Amino acid sequence: PHHLSSSIFYPDMRLAESKDVILQPLSLLVWFSGAVPRHLAHSNIPIEISVSLKDEYKSFTIPVIEIASQQPHPSNNSATFSQSYSVTDNDMSFPFLPLPPTFDHTDSDHWAELSDNIQSWLVKSVDPSTPEWAWGREVFWYAFIATNPDFPGGKWSFWDSSISLEGQFIEEWV
Repeated sequence: PHHLSSSIFYPDMRLAESKDVILQPLSLLVWFSGAVPRHLAHSNIPIEISVSLKDEYKSFTIPVIEIASQQPHPSNNSATFSQSYSVTDNDMSFPFLPLPPTFDHTDSDHWAELSDNIQSWLVKSVDPSTPEWAWGREVFWYAFIATNPDFPGGKWSFWDSSISLEGQFIEEWV
């Protein structure tokens, strides 16, 4: 039998300039009581985490789960930083997720590659009238600023003009 733990959370909300409400991130800690017998412990034990929203909210927001291991991964003795998965009803593919285990969040070249991948996905694969576009544009700007932290000053790379300077993050940044 599988053991399942379920809870309902109500995230804090912040009023945006548009008078819409922005759901604030939740920090979630999952811990495991007990120990797995050594003869059952293989190199990876799959853990399934899911997030769901009531139907009336699904056309406005997309939950994203970020997982950051707090312990070194035994295979390489270095910390596993994070992997993000977007959860949608229509199983839209996000080819830039999950981030590879080799992704170094301190390396601007890694961020530049991620920014390019997100931009390519947005421009070639996503309808600008969908919630996925708004989500992807927001994620693009996170990666773009991680690549070009002096933006809009200093030197910065060009981006496809179909990606507007809109979204909570970039509007607050500039």
